[in-house]
This record gives sequence, structure tokens and C-alpha cells, in this order.
Amino acid sequence: MISQTAVIPEGDSAPTAAGRTGAFRRARAALATEWIKLRSLRSMLLTPVLGAAASILVSASAVRYNAAGWAQLDAVQKARFEPLYINFNFVALGILLFGVLGALVATNEYGSGLIRTTLTATPQRGLVLAAKAVLGGLVAFTMAVVTTFTAFFAGQALLSGHRAPHLSLGDHHVLLHLLGIVYYMTAAALIGLFLGVLVRSAAAAITSVFGLLLVVPLLAGKITPDAVTRHTVPYFPLNLGDEMMHHHAGLSPGSAVAGLAAWVLVLAAAAAVCLRVRDA
Repeated sequence: MISQTAVIPEGDSAPTAAGRTGAFRRARAALATEWIKLRSLRSMLLTPVLGAAASILVSASAVRYNAAGWAQLDAVQKARFEPLYINFNFVALGILLFGVLGALVATNEYGSGLIRTTLTATPQRGLVLAAKAVLGGLVAFTMAVVTTFTAFFAGQALLSGHRAPHLSLGDHHVLLHLLGIVYYMTAAALIGLFLGVLVRSAAAAITSVFGLLLVVPLLAGKITPDAVTRHTVPYFPLNLGDEMMHHHAGLSPGSAVAGLAAWVLVLAAAAAVCLRVRDA
């Protein structure tokens, strides 16, 4: 009589491990591919560097002008002097430059037709979008940190040199304000990136960035306040970013942070859907 030995299934651990390894390799390959494309484009190198330099120079010029006139201010003007606000009046320019950077990250392949090759090599379109967003967000975050902290230290040194009121990093809520600006600029870059995926054209994406981040909020702010504008205008990205720095509209800083995150997530979802259902 031949005995039969039952073979016990090993379970799902091996297939699960293999699936995780494959997913990790695909993600790593997608990130490596996007990084190579980013480094190979001259505009991807020049845009953040020029944007950071322009923002720092604008900040330094504004601080120098205000610091030089400190001694001539009257008592009321001196009481209203805000060292941090003067230091960061370049942020409106900065978010536009970062938004353009994000738009270029998303649209550079559409103009050349390389997006077809990318989607053929990586059929998982959501993975392609995620890789672009991760790398674009990291580049924007790094440049935002460099720009924000360099502008702060240079500006406060200029104020100190003219014996005008100035701040240090350890002063009340100063670090939180700086981190808020970094967050705002990074969010602007991601908004530009997802707008680029939605419109698929560099010119249209840059126009959309200017419209959403600057033109529409300014025009909406000129409308006579009513029930609709009071519940919509404060939630435009420009006003949410301004709220994190100056607290003008009555929203809490946490609400402003959540509002910007909502813009990024909604546009990310819309971009993912469009990338999935549309032809390249």
C-alpha cells in the first residue's frame, strides 16, 4: 500500500512578498525615469534657480528700502512696522514661479510626444503621475526651504544693520510662519503640476497657474461682498497662503493648511482620472 503525503499549501505569504517586491521595483523604476527626464531638461534646472534668486533679490530690495526709511517714520508708522511682512512680500511672485515649475514638470513630455513612450513603458498611469508629483514636490520643497530661509536671514540682517525692528528664528511663531511659506510654495508647485496634467499644454498650464493663483483671487476680491463671496473667496490658494502669514480673513492657520491640502488633493484626483481615461 502506497502512502500519500499531503502537500500543505504555504499560504499567501510568498505571492504577497513577490507582489510587494514587484510594486517596489516598478515604483523605483518610475522615479528613476522621471528623475532622469527632470535632470535632462534645462528649463527644469533654470526655473527653480532663477525663481529662488529673483525671490531673494526682491525680498532684499524691499527690506533695504523700508529699513533705510525707518528713522523718518512717525510713531504710528513705527507701531505698524511688521518686519516679517516686509521680509516676505515676494511670496506672491514666488508662488507663481513655483506654480510654473510644477506646470513644466507635467507638460514637458506632451509637447515632444515623449508621454506616449512613457505610458507605454509604464502602463500604470497612476504610478507615472505619482512619480512626477513626488519628484516635483521634493524639488519644490527643497527650493522653497532654501528661498524662504535665505530671504529671512538676509532680510532680518538688513533690518538689524539699519537698527530697525527685526526678528530671529527663535521669536514667537517665526519658525511656524517660515514653515507655512515653505508649505505654501510647495503646494503651489503641486497645483501647477496637476493643472499641467489636466490641460496637457505648457502655455495653457502656465496661463491656468496665473489665473488660479493670482488673477481670479484678485478679481474676486474686488466684488462687493455677499453670502457667496464670503464663503468662497477666502478659500482661494492666494488667500489661504496669505492667511497663514498674516491672519487677515479670520480663518485659523489649521484651516488654511487644510484648505491648501484640499486644493492639491482635488486637483490630483482630477488629474489621475483624466490621465487614466484620455489618450496620450
